[in-house]
Amino acid sequence: MKKTLVVAAGLAVLSTSAFASKARMSALNQSAALGSYYMEDTRNVWRSAGAFSGNYVIIEHGTNNAIPTSEDFDNGVSATAEGGFFREGSMFNYGLYLNSTDTYGNIPSFVAGADVARADLFLASNSGMKWGVRLGYTSFNYDSGVEGANETSATGIDLSLNAELGGANVWLSFAPAGTLENGALNEDQTAQIDVETESDMRLGATYDYGDHTLFAEYASEGGPKGADAMTVLTVGAGRTMTTDSGMFFYDISYQSVSGYNHNSDLDDDGKNDDQSVTRLPVTFGFEAQATSWLQWRVSIQQSLLGSLEAASSSLSGRTTKVGAGASLTWGNLQVDGTLTGATNFAAGSTKLGSNDLMSNLSATYNF
Repeated sequence: MKKTLVVAAGLAVLSTSAFASKARMSALNQSAALGSYYMEDTRNVWRSAGAFSGNYVIIEHGTNNAIPTSEDFDNGVSATAEGGFFREGSMFNYGLYLNSTDTYGNIPSFVAGADVARADLFLASNSGMKWGVRLGYTSFNYDSGVEGANETSATGIDLSLNAELGGANVWLSFAPAGTLENGALNEDQTAQIDVETESDMRLGATYDYGDHTLFAEYASEGGPKGADAMTVLTVGAGRTMTTDSGMFFYDISYQSVSGYNHNSDLDDDGKNDDQSVTRLPVTFGFEAQATSWLQWRVSIQQSLLGSLEAASSSLSGRTTKVGAGASLTWGNLQVDGTLTGATNFAAGSTKLGSNDLMSNLSATYNF
């Protein structure tokens, strides 16, 4: 009986803070950038701007910096720090988030070692019809101080909206085309030219059907001007099942990606080679309450279909990803860590990078 009470107390504490980090999403093989379609996590605000409640501050740091529309298809990582606070009001919930450079925005960081500055404002209803809005602002400026050298500058805004309509949660995000003024020298190294990117868009919805959540989403990432947009269509279903000591979950989805790797060189017609990806990923895993202050989580994902079609080659192989992590709780403070990178993308090729241990850390404080 005493053990049951301890576990129950631990779950009560974690219910307000455990579901709020990239580290958790990575360990459960969900999108670290955008959260989960069907699993409760305040990381979901990057897809549905109103998906948060309570009063908390969160700080994130780690190598998980995936581009959201690329999801698992891109390999770029960079160690960054970000964070924000969210607070409940009498009628509205609101929040401010700083440095979410991996989520939205079309201002490229041209100069090596210099990143864009970014802030996101959130506002959501606290009663009646549920809705939310996010407004993002991005800026970049670089002056070398040397006459004739590159001087770059740009600003941009982007927007997300979501609302519950007819029992479904519907969201729309839009990032206008961006221009980095005087961002590079031409081939003769005599004059500066602008670096331009196309607009991005994301539209989707979820619907609770019995014990499952159905989800569908269409995303388009414009990339460099003149390149074909990369589009991602996702349709699937997922379910979570809560027990006295944790949670078990599973999901399956169909993903179709066109214009993959649109940052590659353009062909003779000024367009990218038409590369496509078709996947049918299945994911399942669990979270378990070990003690009142420790929670473990682990998951595995594998695509039942896996193909990459390029101009002159195709690739199909195992696409297994394993995620694991833990949460440590001291009063109102929780620290999440994750172990990522255990993959097997081709037969006989297993990778677990030496830098993947605790590669993502998140700290959340509830007040």
